[in-house]
Amino acid sequence: MLTALRFGIIFVLMEFIWIIGEYLVGLHTTYIRQHYLYTNLIMIPATAIMVWGLFARRDELGGELSYTQALGQGALIGVVVGILSIGVHYLFFTYINPNFFVDFQRLAVLEGYMTREGAETYFSLSTYAWESAVFSPVAGLLTNAVAGLFVKTRWR
Repeated sequence: MLTALRFGIIFVLMEFIWIIGEYLVGLHTTYIRQHYLYTNLIMIPATAIMVWGLFARRDELGGELSYTQALGQGALIGVVVGILSIGVHYLFFTYINPNFFVDFQRLAVLEGYMTREGAETYFSLSTYAWESAVFSPVAGLLTNAVAGLFVKTRWR
């Protein structure tokens, strides 16, 4: 449990640094049209942290890790990330880049991807917080479902 908490915190810190980096290089402003291309690159450090967490858990268990334990580790890290991400998003979107949602709403409407009402609903703090809270545990479980195949030392 402590390993999941530790790696959940590491993950959220990486996520916070990533989103600040996106903002600083202009992916939320000057290069907003390229945001969708680069934002998914976060999957590289995200996967690395999840695998690192599996190895740490395996070491903690004396070198033995079952596939079920790998899945549990992913789910627990995901829950921690889901909870802590809400605060990270609030902090970022309220104090660091309060124009994020307005800018992305404008772009979505301008490019014809969404109606104004749809963009206002989708690009909002409540939607982002909800998606993070729900998506993180699922993503943690799925990531470790694959990574666990390679890190596990036994099935049960």
